Amino acid sequence: MVLVIPGINQSPSTPPVANTGSSQGTQYTVQAGDFLSNIAERFYRDGSEASWRRIYDANRSLIGPDPTQLRAGMVLVIPGTNQPPSAPVANRGSFQDMLLALGRRETGQQNPPYNIENQLGFIGKYQFGEALLIDLGYYQANVYYGNGASRNEWRGRWTGKNGIKSKQDLLNNKNVQEIAIQEAFTLNLNRINSQLRQNGRSLKDFIGQQRGGVVITTSGILAAAHLRGEGGVVQLLLNNQVSQDENGTSILAYLREFGGFRTPFD
Repeated sequence: MVLVIPGINQSPSTPPVANTGSSQGTQYTVQAGDFLSNIAERFYRDGSEASWRRIYDANRSLIGPDPTQLRAGMVLVIPGTNQPPSAPVANRGSFQDMLLALGRRETGQQNPPYNIENQLGFIGKYQFGEALLIDLGYYQANVYYGNGASRNEWRGRWTGKNGIKSKQDLLNNKNVQEIAIQEAFTLNLNRINSQLRQNGRSLKDFIGQQRGGVVITTSGILAAAHLRGEGGVVQLLLNNQVSQDENGTSILAYLREFGGFRTPFD
């Protein structure tokens, strides 16, 4: 029986039985008394439930419904041990540098304006849409872009949160726009981690890994979620599913372009 343990970039320290000859990675033979937790500790240097469930989830069909049912002699294949480690990401700058870069990308202007609306009705420095502002509590509507409307029409009701009672109020208020983008980052990160926890994972498990040749960083994830929502990020992390927005911009483009900035969420 061969078990696949994903995400390993280095061989364990002095494993009981190892054979580095496999093209898939190091092979480890289960010893009497082994549990997934101590195997995770040996290879991941972390025996927590989140770590050993990475092993179990990758091999559920082989191990069966009970993760404690390992048998001596099972051969575990540890992929990634014959691959070079991910290249480190250079420090790109501060959180404010990231926000400026994101505003430039979203508006297409070197000095990003706050009072701007695009052809699909996205507004402001960070191109907020109806759905996001509904989630953040600024706006209410039954029909909106992505739910019965072909663009952001802004025909709903503004709640008055942070003094914003109309679309023009938001366009005129740069301070609230800066508050809202950080609220959006927090909301998306919470939702990403909530969905990952349902799979026994957390975002920190993926930091430093690669998707599509791009190293995953917190700042890159923040930008990717702003482009494609928390669902797009989770599908990328768990299933390597690469999505695009209405303009054909890939989630990997934002992951790469905004990777390596310092953030309050690191």
